[in-house]
Amino acid sequence: MRQEINRLLNERGVDVLWVTGATCESPDSYYLTGGVSLTAAWLIVRPDREPLLCYSTMEREAARSTGLPTLDFQELGREELSRKSNDPLEVTCEMFSRLAQRENLSGRLAIHGVADPGDSHYLLEMIGRNLPQFRLIRDIPPVLQTARSTKDSREISRMKEVAADTLAALRETLELMRQAHLEGEQLIGGNGVPLTVGAVKAALRQSFAARGLQETHETILGVGREAGIPHASNPDETVLCAGKTIVLDIFPSRKGGGYFFDITRSFCIGQAPDEALRLYEEVLAAQDKAAAAAAAGVDGCRLQELVCDHFEALGHPTIRSAPGTTAGYVHSLGHGIGLEVHEQPFLRLQDQPDGRNRLQPGSVFTIEPGLYYPERGLGIRIEDVYFIDEQGKAQVLAPFEKFALLVPEG
Repeated sequence: MRQEINRLLNERGVDVLWVTGATCESPDSYYLTGGVSLTAAWLIVRPDREPLLCYSTMEREAARSTGLPTLDFQELGREELSRKSNDPLEVTCEMFSRLAQRENLSGRLAIHGVADPGDSHYLLEMIGRNLPQFRLIRDIPPVLQTARSTKDSREISRMKEVAADTLAALRETLELMRQAHLEGEQLIGGNGVPLTVGAVKAALRQSFAARGLQETHETILGVGREAGIPHASNPDETVLCAGKTIVLDIFPSRKGGGYFFDITRSFCIGQAPDEALRLYEEVLAAQDKAAAAAAAGVDGCRLQELVCDHFEALGHPTIRSAPGTTAGYVHSLGHGIGLEVHEQPFLRLQDQPDGRNRLQPGSVFTIEPGLYYPERGLGIRIEDVYFIDEQGKAQVLAPFEKFALLVPEG
């Protein structure tokens, strides 16, 4: 939460945190500005002070709307410096030098943002060489990522809004499948054309766009063998068929930068093999066990251990019993979600002594166990987003139906 930033800066010994990047690209910039759209911005974060926002003149109204103290880049001589040098990194370094002098900045400096690694390396070298008043440090884990790992009630409300829009789009797409009909094993859409992976993805994108959502990463839609490979999708021309397991994993965010939602449903169309139904029930039971055990103070690795216990007792290999396995339970149990689709806390086997993966009030995270047997054409994953409420209990962020079988009605 934002109120944690000051404590985290002091604990990590960070005197100056320099955050760069457009708010649509940098989760940290979006977080500090409250989601105001800025294509060029710096934020200077110091203990016991409001962040200072440096902005482009063209975006002065947006900058002022953040309510933060502001400084126009022109006051740091950007135009003058740009005329003298055609190297934008030299200009950036000199502008930061002037800002440091103006604001009396010095000490342990951490830098967050989104940039080309080569440019970042060169800029850090320039700062180390030309600004001796700073000592460059890595804040591990990063201050703002740690602050973002718990959400306040306003953030959770915004995430519920994204979830509601996502689930409405998912319902529309599932209805498209239900209104189709089977001819032999193929699913035929209302237009008389076989319903393909590409058609389903296109329908989802259209529904997302109508609700102000965007796909930062493409939807996962695996059928048969590809359902047995966690992040695999079939080629767009693949026709949906009866009796094959389908894994549909969607994770859109609000358009222009903002909060993500993530949900996976697995099912068969028309009919399901007995083995697919058995795996489905085992995965669903694993999710129920993990959700029941999730609470404030519980470390994510403990939930992963619990699910490994569950699957191993049923005879499945897991990444604990068979590291590197590509069959059985092959991945971590879940991840935090917010302004990034994967963020702290992580529900995986690695324990973290600093407690960064320990659940606490405001944690928002997925629970997504799965079983995968690609060579048998089987894959099942069930994923929902949960949050820890003020009483320390886990709650589903946005409930949605779970089903092993989708029956076409067209």
